[in-house]
Amino acid sequence: MQLNIPSDPKIQQLHDWIDSHAEEMIEALQGVLRIPSLEAPPAGVYAPFGAEVRRSLDYTLDLCAKLGFRTKDVAGFAGHAEFGEGDEMVAGLGHLDVVPEGDGWRHAPYGAEIDAGFIYARGSSDDKGPTYAALFGAKALMDCALPLKRRVRLVFGCNEESGFQCVHHYWEIAKEERPVYAFTPDAGFPLIYAEKGIANLILEKSLPVPGDLRIDHAEGGRRPNMVPDYAEARLSGSEAAQLTAVRRLKRFWDKNVTFEVTDTGIIVKAYGKSAHGSTPANGENAVVHLARALKTLDLPDGDVWLDFVTDTVDPTGAALGIAHSDSVAGALTSNLGILTFTERGTVQLTFNIRYPVTWSIEALLSANRPILEEGGWTLTEYHDQPPLYVPLDEEPVKTLLKVYREATGDNESQPGTMGGGTYARATPHAVAYGAGFPDSEDGPAHEPDERFAIETYLNAAKIYAQAFYELAK
Repeated sequence: MQLNIPSDPKIQQLHDWIDSHAEEMIEALQGVLRIPSLEAPPAGVYAPFGAEVRRSLDYTLDLCAKLGFRTKDVAGFAGHAEFGEGDEMVAGLGHLDVVPEGDGWRHAPYGAEIDAGFIYARGSSDDKGPTYAALFGAKALMDCALPLKRRVRLVFGCNEESGFQCVHHYWEIAKEERPVYAFTPDAGFPLIYAEKGIANLILEKSLPVPGDLRIDHAEGGRRPNMVPDYAEARLSGSEAAQLTAVRRLKRFWDKNVTFEVTDTGIIVKAYGKSAHGSTPANGENAVVHLARALKTLDLPDGDVWLDFVTDTVDPTGAALGIAHSDSVAGALTSNLGILTFTERGTVQLTFNIRYPVTWSIEALLSANRPILEEGGWTLTEYHDQPPLYVPLDEEPVKTLLKVYREATGDNESQPGTMGGGTYARATPHAVAYGAGFPDSEDGPAHEPDERFAIETYLNAAKIYAQAFYELAK
């Protein structure tokens, strides 16, 4: 998207700074994208999310210090960089952790390769690229020395993709100062003023006594908020039972399912297409493909979880009894993200539900209860992030929307809602703001060949520089 030439010389000054520092900005972003900052077990007191996430935070805070920001490491859960003076503060919040890369990439997931104007890497659009756009927007504002009444802070979270423990620690444990206004560059322009509630439901049921053919183990999916792109099951049993299973698997045709016979039994493998958990209809669930294949076999397990998976996994949640919609954020979505066989002799299914802003977790669980009771399932655990809703006539929505429209001339695109969850829901007076433009070809988040346009990077930085200025002046 081509930005307008600013009529205000102060804003033109910000744009000029970013244009003159484009090469530096790109190199800095490539550096952090080459760090595979997947959450892992703790790697020390100050690395609660593993060594690579810690390395990504160190890289970013070191960069900020070199750029002239005051920095703080909040026990490895998060960090921040700020400049300016004043009793009040405005903030931009981004995250440095990424989801697993999955399969199907044409570009190296952590190569940060530039191809036809795009930087390809896991985390390029979600959320390292937008976070660094906000960082350099703030740097432009700092170097241009425009007069401000409030401090400007960048907060870097380390656990956004799998639980928000980072910002919980930042706000609730470390008791860090809360901003007057804030935005998170983790969605799209013009802005997102409502986010659906997010609930992870873990369902569990005992496995039956094995028959002649049995499933020794089954698993699929990496994260609740990703559509599984791979699942597998290991089968064993009598020679006759295995021969029958092989014949049936040969007759069962699904291009997404393969099997192999080993010395210890049969391995059935299913493949799907990953997608963000908030848009499950955009993916293909490998666990469902696996369940359909296994249902063709003579298994006592079939009436335990295979039928449940094939009958209840739909993106609307209707078969789970939880289909719901409202006029603000639209319809509920449901994603079966993880299948696990436990050492306790049970099967676990983890669902990622995005529910409308006018609904509640209590209403969702109440609607789902009869389905679980009928099938003999137990809800063993659930986690909930309540919805976000900021009215369009309140700040910072009014100011951020004004900045976007002035910068782009786009008066047609309207503020939106989404099923994804951002730091805005954990931060007072905050909304998601960019960095994707309505006509951009960035992303897709959580999918192979994630990419971020250099044009988007630079244009978003210019908008963020002006946004920080308008909120802090």
